Amino acid sequence: MPEQHAAGDNIASYCTKCKLNLDHAIVAMLGETIAKVKCKTCGSVHKYKDPSSPTTARTRTKKESAGTTAKTTNWDAAIAEAKGKEVAYNMAAKFQVGDIVNHDKFGKGVVMKIYPNKCDVLFQDRERLMATGN
Repeated sequence: MPEQHAAGDNIASYCTKCKLNLDHAIVAMLGETIAKVKCKTCGSVHKYKDPSSPTTARTRTKKESAGTTAKTTNWDAAIAEAKGKEVAYNMAAKFQVGDIVNHDKFGKGVVMKIYPNKCDVLFQDRERLMATGN
């Protein structure tokens, strides 16, 4: 027969603030279910977490972006359509839209837009704002 609990009773629960299984006082009940408890150590009020129930460890999942393939496709198309000259990247160099830029770290990229002293370059992983001599 399951134990009968009431508000004010003492019970062991996992304290979310202390991060330990400690003694708690029952604060609120929903029918015969313990809803909220108060930690006797730190005084925090939180949901009841049965210390005997197995904890489920969260697993991190790598979020696969739907835009990853679209970015690669855009880069492939931009490289194919680039009509400008192929130049090694240099902060003092002047670029034009369509130039292919070889960067030491980011690889090949295509100049997409020019700003004063800057330009947008589409590399295989993403578009970056780069310094220029324009």
